[in-house]
Amino acid sequence: MPLEVVREFARSQAELSSIRHVAEDAGVGRSTIHKFISAGTMPHPRVRRLLALWYLRRLSGVDELELIRPYSSALEVVFGELPEPFRGRAMLDVLDDVDRAYVDAGEETPRWVKALRTRLARTHDPAGLGGR
Repeated sequence: MPLEVVREFARSQAELSSIRHVAEDAGVGRSTIHKFISAGTMPHPRVRRLLALWYLRRLSGVDELELIRPYSSALEVVFGELPEPFRGRAMLDVLDDVDRAYVDAGEETPRWVKALRTRLARTHDPAGLGGR
């Protein structure tokens, strides 16, 4: 989980409610969340884990951009050195494999998979040509 994604999410949630509410919801102290948001501190591993778990719990109620941000960031890291247009196709292939794994397991594919696939298809394959 990219720490900056969690930090930006915490910042936006604090703006919508309060630092006190975000800290309580995440299970950390008010001063901890305040330092994390305002000073850009690197929290203790236990606190990072709590914040990441809090972020993941809250994803179900956020807009699409916030929902896909950590997964999109992860794919950008993995395929960042791959030249375009191969990068977008590789990312879409990974999402197809993730979708297939959920289907094979008899589980519902997470909402973020479809949302990220749609966004990637739009930005990396605007003509809708697909294929390689």
